[in-house]
Amino acid sequence: MKKVAAVVLAAVMAFSMAGCEGAEEAAKPQEQTQTETTTPDADWNLPKTIEMPDEVTSVFEKAMDGLTGVGYEPIGYLGEKDGVYCVLCRATVVYPDAKPYYALVYVSNEGLQNIWDIWMGTHAEKK
Repeated sequence: MKKVAAVVLAAVMAFSMAGCEGAEEAAKPQEQTQTETTTPDADWNLPKTIEMPDEVTSVFEKAMDGLTGVGYEPIGYLGEKDGVYCVLCRATVVYPDAKPYYALVYVSNEGLQNIWDIWMGTHAEKK
């Protein structure tokens, strides 16, 4: 499960880096300091582990309360930006024999912000 989460995190980071403006600026070496979180781009605060902190779990559960049609099982916490938390989830549409898939769910204290579906075929199925 951690390997799959790591692959998905790497894919998300690759998509994020692909959208960077100004390739010349991106190529310049930048001084990085080691802190509680790592910050590959100064916008997102990435945790050292993907374990769900209590605060993020609470915000996630509050934001997802009342959402119907798809069940979202949190797998790991991927980072925070401006009070918005990104949570990797296994998502399953609520109907018989539905195939699960992965989703990035963005939540904040104001509620659900966005859901980005990641279709990976059989990789999301529990074994």
